[in-house]
Amino acid sequence: MIYAELISIGDELLIGQVVNTNAPWISRQLNKAGFAVKQITVVGDLEDEIINALDLARKRADIILITGGLGPTKDDLTKQVLCKYFNTHLVFDPQAYNDIENIFRARGREVTPTNRTQAELPASCIPVYNKNGTAPGMWFHADGKVFVSMPGVPYEMEAMMTDFVIPKLMQEFKSTPVIHKTILTQGIGESYLSDMIAEWENNLPEYMKLAYLPAAGMVRLRLTGMGESKNMENEMIIETGKLKKTDSSVYLWRRR
Repeated sequence: MIYAELISIGDELLIGQVVNTNAPWISRQLNKAGFAVKQITVVGDLEDEIINALDLARKRADIILITGGLGPTKDDLTKQVLCKYFNTHLVFDPQAYNDIENIFRARGREVTPTNRTQAELPASCIPVYNKNGTAPGMWFHADGKVFVSMPGVPYEMEAMMTDFVIPKLMQEFKSTPVIHKTILTQGIGESYLSDMIAEWENNLPEYMKLAYLPAAGMVRLRLTGMGESKNMENEMIIETGKLKKTDSSVYLWRRR
């Protein structure tokens, strides 16, 4: 598997002022593309914390995706920290500035000196241009790892991921197919269900993993398959069919 790690930056996330919706959205997109998320980390707007998170992430993952801290104000440190981390310097990017000008022009405003600095990018990065906002993203290569920094504004980040980041990751890494099948059960608790289907679970193929997700009145069983088998999805459907025959007292009422 190619592993990814997500780093979300911002004091507002730590104090609960803003809900971190970016991480689950990115995780879903990576999963669909065949990349496994190893860990999600949230750090504040402090240089030492950001650098420490980057150091730890590069030990665990092949892909490190960073969101937040790219605004024009003094509390947004990500770009400067990345310059320091990758031992590079800022250079003016004309295309990034053109994108910023277009956004300000559409709003009937002039680009401010502060916003002009957002067109300055680390010399060693590949720019990830932002058509929906004033903060470009940045793509770095280091020791076989990929680091991508994107804005924390969800619709800006989502466009970058969809249009550029995911396609480029799939070019650079060999992804592994990941398929999920979910069965919802009703009428039995998690521990009793585990005992009841133990034999079936123990005989699952090595590339399949079962997770129990209990909720009020039901337990979701998520079967995840990871591998290169061309028939993996059919094999997973067969396995869920076997589960339905284990015990008629368990009401299995939906499969997808």
